[in-house]
Amino acid sequence: MNKMVLGNPVPFFIKKCIIINMDINRLKKIRAILFDLDGTLVSDEDIQVETMLKTINFFNIDMSIQEFSKRFSGKGLFQIEEDLIREFNLKIKQGDIRKKRKEIVIELLSKRKTCCTYFAKELVQFLNKRYPLAICSAGEKEEVLLKLKNNNLLKYFKKIICAEDVERSKPYPDIYIKGAKELGFIPKECLAFEDSIMGLTAAKSAGTVCFVVPDKKAKQQDFFLADRILESLEEAYNIFKNI
Repeated sequence: MNKMVLGNPVPFFIKKCIIINMDINRLKKIRAILFDLDGTLVSDEDIQVETMLKTINFFNIDMSIQEFSKRFSGKGLFQIEEDLIREFNLKIKQGDIRKKRKEIVIELLSKRKTCCTYFAKELVQFLNKRYPLAICSAGEKEEVLLKLKNNNLLKYFKKIICAEDVERSKPYPDIYIKGAKELGFIPKECLAFEDSIMGLTAAKSAGTVCFVVPDKKAKQQDFFLADRILESLEEAYNIFKNI
């Protein structure tokens, strides 16, 4: 009989079973679900790019949209505005960039529809039957509500937490702490879905379990903090279907 020598690596199939069992046991303790919106449930990259391009051009900010996306993807609007005002020494007051951006994005959203990410609606409909759901978005409320309504998702969420509802936006944990509290739970009883490093950092700093479906631009980033990295939301659906 072959003996397993102490210190030998655990066989892959055993390791895989242990990981799956640990995930399922932890997921059985989940009592609420918290969703990021942009990139996680709703795909609106073209609108976001056009909005920010028009906004930074309006304020004569010398930055390409590629550089902007690289530096600020997943960050809250308050933090983005603060960083831009400081870095480019803009002679404007806090709120001016957000106000202009809001004007532009609401106009674009009234003319063009966003769409759900792959399997987002199916997952939300399924989880809604088993858990209370909340949106925890770094976006502004009017914009968030419009996207949810346009995609027939609003009815599934008990709470909508946005940038103006907290003192600090992502990557700080405030949005996820408030989201959990609004649903009547503590963060460790909640599972968050995210697509960015900033969002993942916020969710894990709050104490939630966090699944990540990486934004296509962020595939090369290190999501080591994630409890699970998914190829799509369909994978999450299949996990929960078997719990």
